[in-house]
Amino acid sequence: MPNRLVLSPASGVAVASAFARPLPLPATGLEVAQFVALRAAACVGAEYSNLALLNAEGSSLRLFHSPFLDPELEDRYIDVPLDAAYPIAAAAREGRVVLLPDLASYEKEFSGLRADTTAAGIQATASLPLYRFDGTLLGAIGFAWADPMVFSLKLEAALRAVTHLCVETVERAERYDADHELIVALQDRLLPSLPVLAGVQASARYLTSGSEATVGGDWYEGLLLGSGRMAFIVGDVVGHGITAAADMALIRGMISALLHARVAPSQIFTELTDLLGRNGSPLLATAALAVVDVPASTITYATAGHPPPMLRLPDSTVKMLDDANGTMIGASIASPRTARTFPLGARLVAYTDGLIERRARPIDEGMHDVAAHLAAIPEHLEPAQVIESLVGALIGSETTDDDVAVIVVEHRDETPDQASDAHAAGAPSSYAAEPSTAEDP
Repeated sequence: MPNRLVLSPASGVAVASAFARPLPLPATGLEVAQFVALRAAACVGAEYSNLALLNAEGSSLRLFHSPFLDPELEDRYIDVPLDAAYPIAAAAREGRVVLLPDLASYEKEFSGLRADTTAAGIQATASLPLYRFDGTLLGAIGFAWADPMVFSLKLEAALRAVTHLCVETVERAERYDADHELIVALQDRLLPSLPVLAGVQASARYLTSGSEATVGGDWYEGLLLGSGRMAFIVGDVVGHGITAAADMALIRGMISALLHARVAPSQIFTELTDLLGRNGSPLLATAALAVVDVPASTITYATAGHPPPMLRLPDSTVKMLDDANGTMIGASIASPRTARTFPLGARLVAYTDGLIERRARPIDEGMHDVAAHLAAIPEHLEPAQVIESLVGALIGSETTDDDVAVIVVEHRDETPDQASDAHAAGAPSSYAAEPSTAEDP
């Protein structure tokens, strides 16, 4: 006897809640497709559902299945040509609802699938096309029941409600995917590769926040200053989005200009705040600046409301460079400047607060975690490997609420040829170091 599905007036609420509760957002298009396939069947009382998304060429459908089919059978229905004689392909191709209430209807319309349908324990299916709100084809969704079905008006209405929610959910994920790709590409353009200098091995990494698809204000930069000197900066502009990216580009350009105009590191952030004030630019940012002098084996550094850099010495001791901090850019007063020796084998590590700050962990604890991890890492690790180790230890697989920028600089005994320092000879040489005597760490 065919089943009759009875739906209450509250069934629309049940459908919506089945989609809303379990899905963490933001989610990628693939995650959403898998989620829809897993949950859609329960919305209409079906044993099984699958979601078919049209590929970019418009020639085939990528199917996502809920856990019902035998794995061997499921594997045969992963990539399906759009012109295949399958109900879900016909729904997408012809833009029609394909209702097959029993095996006899299968035999009539899709006789080639009778054996697999029986093997799957299915006797009735419904396949509906999915169209984006701009009218373009997204794919199709299918439902299956283990017994013959009567497709009443109420059931058809429920199927269409699920279809509408599928489109809405997948389109939102598609927009997130597209936005995320754009943001990553933009950030890559805003964060250039580090220049090369003999005696310095440096690496940097930028990680976007997992909590939202938007451009962040974190940055890092390396600047050749001539005479064996190089400046490294990491910073974080308050805010997100295009405005933060524009503010970040403005600050980076100003810092570069000030350094090459022979402004001392201790005055960089004060001068920057003054310039921003004159330009009427009401923005706030934090930053850490370190100038490495390879011939003198020193670093001169200053920070503006920013987490302190760390200095790992050859004997594995780690110094937290927290003695040169001023107020934030945009509100700064004169910043202290401190110099230290930077011996061969020493490593400087600078980062933004996304690496260390968590809701459940005080920022001071995060800084001490960085120091402890740096002290314990093997001596042979390259700067890029140090970054990977830090990110793995402090972030791991968790989603961060903020962007992260990390830079690691190591003092090495190498010649210009060894460093492939092909373009160092053309580096600006107008930077003048502050007259000072380096302090021993």
